[in-house]
Amino acid sequence: MKKPFTILRFSFISVLTGTLILGLPGCDDDDDDTVNETVTTLKAGKICTGPTTGTYYHYAGGVIEAAKETLALDLENVSTVGSLENAKAIVSGECDMAIVQADLYLPSGVDYHATPESKLFSANKGSLAVLYPEMVHILVNRDSGITQVADLAGKKVNMGEKDSGTYLTAHKFLNLYHQLASAPEYVYEAPAEAVAKVVAGTLDATFYVAGAPISTLANLPADANVTLIPASTPVFNLDYTVSDIPATTYPWLYRDITNNIAVWSLLTIGPSIDRTKLRPFLETLYANKDSYTDKYHAKWALLDKADTITTFKTKMIALDREAIYYFAGKSLPVAEPQPYFCSASPTGTYTKVAKDLIPIVESKLGLSLTEKHTVGSLENMVKLYNGECAMTIVQYDVLGYFSAIDRTYPTIFSEELLINNSSSSIMPLYLEDIHLVVNTNSGIESSLDLGGKKVNMGENMSGTLSTATSMLLVNNLKIEDITPFYDSNTIALSKVISGEYDAMFVTAKAPVSYLAAADCPTDTDVEGCIAGDPSTLPIKMVFVQVPYFVPKTTFSANHYPWQKVDIQNSPQMISLLTVPFNLSLDSKRLADFINAVYDLKVGDTTLSPTWDETSLEQGVALFELESIGFHWFAAQYFADKMK
Repeated sequence: MKKPFTILRFSFISVLTGTLILGLPGCDDDDDDTVNETVTTLKAGKICTGPTTGTYYHYAGGVIEAAKETLALDLENVSTVGSLENAKAIVSGECDMAIVQADLYLPSGVDYHATPESKLFSANKGSLAVLYPEMVHILVNRDSGITQVADLAGKKVNMGEKDSGTYLTAHKFLNLYHQLASAPEYVYEAPAEAVAKVVAGTLDATFYVAGAPISTLANLPADANVTLIPASTPVFNLDYTVSDIPATTYPWLYRDITNNIAVWSLLTIGPSIDRTKLRPFLETLYANKDSYTDKYHAKWALLDKADTITTFKTKMIALDREAIYYFAGKSLPVAEPQPYFCSASPTGTYTKVAKDLIPIVESKLGLSLTEKHTVGSLENMVKLYNGECAMTIVQYDVLGYFSAIDRTYPTIFSEELLINNSSSSIMPLYLEDIHLVVNTNSGIESSLDLGGKKVNMGENMSGTLSTATSMLLVNNLKIEDITPFYDSNTIALSKVISGEYDAMFVTAKAPVSYLAAADCPTDTDVEGCIAGDPSTLPIKMVFVQVPYFVPKTTFSANHYPWQKVDIQNSPQMISLLTVPFNLSLDSKRLADFINAVYDLKVGDTTLSPTWDETSLEQGVALFELESIGFHWFAAQYFADKMK
């Protein structure tokens, strides 16, 4: 059933599952008893799985049964090469459901991940549930001389069929070892053929990703001249689960394979599925897993809600929002959000941006919004979740802040996680500067020196607090390693100047007005500080260490009269225009809105000094980096611009 890839908008109305009532009770002229007739009309559909001999294909039987019962959908089981082909079929509309590997959402070096189709698959947010772990098998001939992953270099290795999940994982895995995943010695063959060649010695090794035991491997004789080597990552990696393959799994395996990575399989849906009916569908899957185990495949016994929650919290998977609320035991919000544009402080850049955008929001989207002041990004996220705002601006890093603080109970969906998934990004706006302002007598020369110091982390519910928390993490510091304070930035600045505090974080577009206007206090004696001469202020900005992927710039000393030197590789944080996921939008009007925002320029008719930085190139770049957080209509816009 091929359909154009235009997603159904959520209606957020509770829908009771069941059959479609086509017949109505009626009476004839003889006043006979009324006969109620119920007719079940099933819509044809497809679920993409895997080879007919594989687990995906047989596992799908339970999904097909549940879809008939709750979605009135008659799914055809479509045999495919595997996960990559399935993802492409979801995007093209060839399939309505699919089973895929969770690492499909992760960059792997495979060409597919650079395509618009890959970004749309992520933005679709169609994953419903974690199913079972698939072990990464590296089967080698005993005479190949391969005893560890490093020995694969220069050997003839099968990476799996192109468009299969094995092919995807093999690339991702070898990239962790900095080996070329497209070396000339590598081949791309079907699993059964590759296994036979490894046994015969015409192939040195093959990757094979599937739930253990794999029948093709289990059917080899005990004297087969093969073994497994551990598929272990060279560095700590959150992308995969670590498990063991006991020696008893296969007759020819003589030792346990420990510290071996596994990848979760996922059930995912396309845009043709009515997402208002997903709750009864999921409930049916979990309620009937024992029956499905007997009828279809033993892996159904491993289906567990806790695995989905834990995996969603720790891995990058795009879980459908109806599914998120199902696992949280809550109903999706029904009411439209209140007509406010949440900004930040009255004099801040967010407020200037909001005032520039409000007329465009009304003319292009038909929404009449009133600007509302807040503390900043974190409060804006909470207000989106509570339905108090229809649009806001947030820092990119707040999207992970609530997830980062929600690790106490790994198998429970907390409200923080719902807040983190209450919004969708429309477009990036501009880069904000991460400031670390210190007292010159504090002994702090960079973020690495913050241990044991008195540090203002930013006001509660501000974006600065989110960034400061992240900065401690990437500098290997815990909150217990410092003495934290949570004052407003203006109060904190006076305390850093006086020496009461050693340092303060500020995340805002430079130059920040209160930093630029800072002066020596007249009511407190600060040694060497002369009122009216800000160059004598005992403060300075210092270097902040961040990971390589964080945007950086040369921070000019000219931004502030008290700053003496430029700072090289000074980190920045992108700001995002964001809406609640239940805001009713139209795809064409949203595209017109985005185009109008890109037409804004700094000048007499605008308030914000940032509009010359807001560009299509910037939007496409962020979309290519991580598309999961984008609103579906915005994702379609930027995917089209990638082509």
